[in-house]
Amino acid sequence: MKRDKEGGQMNVYRNLYVGESIKGKEKSILRKIKYRRPQLQAYVIVLSQKEGEQLEIYHAAMLLQPLYFEKDPWIVGIAASEWEAYELVRKIAEEVHEATKTLEMKKYIQERI
Repeated sequence: MKRDKEGGQMNVYRNLYVGESIKGKEKSILRKIKYRRPQLQAYVIVLSQKEGEQLEIYHAAMLLQPLYFEKDPWIVGIAASEWEAYELVRKIAEEVHEATKTLEMKKYIQERI
């Protein structure tokens, strides 16, 4: 878990899913998100904190708002575009289904945190 400068936490899944178009840039992008620097071409996949939901996709700019850091989001994936983020969710779903024969992505990831 990483503390941001205002006291919230930005949690990053140790097996972070990374879109092909930003491989090698993920640490820089995450650092900028952590310190609230605008990221115009980055989307994050987070574990949903809503009952019955699994994953949510946000433009990284959404995480500039204090509300999101107050919730201590778990970032499990990062992509350069919304389309690429959806592709990562598909990849996660396939991985989870292959491993568990279910689509309980949130549970699968939480068990590996």
